[in-house]
Amino acid sequence: DKRVAINPQPRGDQRIMPAPHPFYGYYGCAGGNLYAGTLDIHGKPNGKGVLYYLDSGECDVGTFSPDMKQTGPGVRFNRERDKAYALESGVQQEQIHLMSRALDRVGLDQPPVERHKGLVPSAFGYNKTRTEQVKAWYKYRSLTNLSMTGQSCCPTELWRCSSKVAKTASAR
Repeated sequence: DKRVAINPQPRGDQRIMPAPHPFYGYYGCAGGNLYAGTLDIHGKPNGKGVLYYLDSGECDVGTFSPDMKQTGPGVRFNRERDKAYALESGVQQEQIHLMSRALDRVGLDQPPVERHKGLVPSAFGYNKTRTEQVKAWYKYRSLTNLSMTGQSCCPTELWRCSSKVAKTASAR
């Protein structure tokens, strides 16, 4: 009577499953702060990345946990990206006077791009003229018996394909 273990323990460097591939992307916060870097399977920060602060324009580069806490060594760049400060587990330390040393500390070739309120475009919201253009476009497609889902061109650029639409309508 031989018994076989259902879940045998791995021996040596043998693994049951390979390590998951890292995900890269963005995680936005309600205040406008933005994390760009490694994400976990739930879409939250989990590894190396950059945390941009929208209000101040500063950014932290380092390793982050899913609760947005920076762990270990990192660097904080100012708004203009011409000054850098050492970080240790999210706590700002001394200024790093040579930019090359700051970049080496976090493994970057150049400082992160700037991101602050002055660079982020404001939303334009509802536009009555645009709404009327789209309604007119779909009314036109309905009257000419064209598909509502197969849009051949943008409604605000009707002039580019008006001859194509006219040929299609006359062929019917």
